[in-house]
Amino acid sequence: MATVTLSGSDCFPAPAGGYLSIFKDGKEIFIAGVPSPVPFPDRCHAGIVENSEMFLDDDGNEIRVLVHSSGAGVDWHIDVLEKNGSNLKDRLEARFQANER
Repeated sequence: MATVTLSGSDCFPAPAGGYLSIFKDGKEIFIAGVPSPVPFPDRCHAGIVENSEMFLDDDGNEIRVLVHSSGAGVDWHIDVLEKNGSNLKDRLEARFQANER
């Protein structure tokens, strides 16, 4: 089993939260929630809110999604524990969409 990590970010904050759609071979396979950041934190790191989710795709690959949301934007990391050499790095894509205010 191999582990693959995909990372991305969006420099715009998501004051009303949002979602991160994960696609495999162009087909949406999972939607992870993006939390709203703390609006007026008393410290720099206090404004970061995290969401962590895990799911299995149709091939049994374990996919873990970690999303950080803050006043500086949204960052995500997707860790994939591949089964049977699925070579998912080139087959996965993530797209962030902020909710409307």
